[in-house]
Amino acid sequence: MTITALERVHGALLGLAAGDALGATLEFMSPGEIRRRHGVHTEITGGGPFGWRPGQGTDDTDLTIAVARAYAGSGGYQLGAVIEHIMRWYDGRPRDIGGMTAASLRRIAAGEDPLTAGAAATAAAGGGGAGNGSLMRALATGLARVEPELCSREAAEISAVTHADPRCVQACVAYTAIVSALVDGAPVGAALRSGGDAVAALGADQAAGAGARAGSDVGGAAEVVAALATPATIGLTELPTTGYVVHSLAVAVWAIQQPAPLEELLVDVVNRGDDSDTTGAIAGGLLGARDGVGAVPPRWAERLEYATEIAHLAPALHTLRQG
Repeated sequence: MTITALERVHGALLGLAAGDALGATLEFMSPGEIRRRHGVHTEITGGGPFGWRPGQGTDDTDLTIAVARAYAGSGGYQLGAVIEHIMRWYDGRPRDIGGMTAASLRRIAAGEDPLTAGAAATAAAGGGGAGNGSLMRALATGLARVEPELCSREAAEISAVTHADPRCVQACVAYTAIVSALVDGAPVGAALRSGGDAVAALGADQAAGAGARAGSDVGGAAEVVAALATPATIGLTELPTTGYVVHSLAVAVWAIQQPAPLEELLVDVVNRGDDSDTTGAIAGGLLGARDGVGAVPPRWAERLEYATEIAHLAPALHTLRQG
């Protein structure tokens, strides 16, 4: 059965939200603790360390929706609109927010230029600023954009607002290229090559665009390229599920290379624990783009807080990618 581009856009957004909500229950737990307390966790039940309602979006889905709203509401890309939607979320005092995101948004709230706030926060973090907080919200760019250079430039700039570490920028560029290729119906192998090509192109063209302003030089590219080459044959238990951006990308790459359906793979991913909501969200976005909205179990979809809005955002983003 043919999966349309619109079904893939819708599936990507819904898959991300489902992976987030499924994994939120297990955040910070070890696989052993998950087995003792839940057996195999397969349902969206809420709870977790932040006491989520079943289907409630964590910061992963909240910020993905914020970026998607900015694209849809602007009829295209405006960094100011992206920042406005992100700051609106921040001003609502979210119960869960990553360290780098919080540090950068505090600077913006205090009046610092958004184009430098992320770089300053990243510099202050030393080598510890390569979390997955910008990768988790990168999806909408890949859904709205077809042209590779445009997709990469916007992904890099949005990442750099909070995560200017080269590894974060490169991972977002790779991820959005993969998403865009999957929405176009590319086979998984070709989509992964698109991700590698995007990283190579960004590293070779530092003189132009947001990638250069974010400091996205070739440093970090080797780790991201290695994540894109994660073999399908490796066991999931061999892949860490921490908040390190390269780890999150590698798990998502592993997942889309597996022949199993979206539901089975997201269950496998989140039951690895640790940063389970974000890892599930990032993998869920790629799996939804691969398999389409029909692959998201209805019993999950009907519990998702953002399901109705996603159904409206998906056509808007699909229209943007058409021109």
